[in-house]
Amino acid sequence: MGKPVGEPLRGHTHLVSSASFSPDGTRIVTGSRDKNVRLWDVVTGKTVGEPLRGHTDSVNSVSFSPDGTRIVTGSSDNTIRLWDTVMRQPPPQRTESDHSAFSTPFFLDRDSGWIVGPRHRLLFWVPPASRHPFYSPGTVLVIPRGGPELDLSRMAHGQHWQKCREE
Repeated sequence: MGKPVGEPLRGHTHLVSSASFSPDGTRIVTGSRDKNVRLWDVVTGKTVGEPLRGHTDSVNSVSFSPDGTRIVTGSSDNTIRLWDTVMRQPPPQRTESDHSAFSTPFFLDRDSGWIVGPRHRLLFWVPPASRHPFYSPGTVLVIPRGGPELDLSRMAHGQHWQKCREE
């Protein structure tokens, strides 16, 4: 019979419901009832980056794409999420001219709770209980869409916030 290889991978805070090897065998992805997805290095047994957060209920299924660049997860929150595995660092610094009509310069910094805008300006703070529906930079796709989506393209902020309401 087989024997365990190495030490157990520890990091989830609840039952692990799914695990899968990457196509090249160098990484393992796990999903848990703690609502998180974790990526592991097979050789070191350590996590690669921070947990992938976004599901609002147990993660029941995880799998790598055939080329290993994406992870698909299924959750009891009735969503399927597609994650970019090559994005293991914060998004690059961008300028306003870098954004097309199909992207937005706004994102939620999940650690601090601030919505960050162009030139990394802090725009507004989101309380912890309201952060889960927001997309994180590592989330490529969420099915179905249904969480709140904010159009901040006309938001008055900075020195112009006083002009957001006509007297």
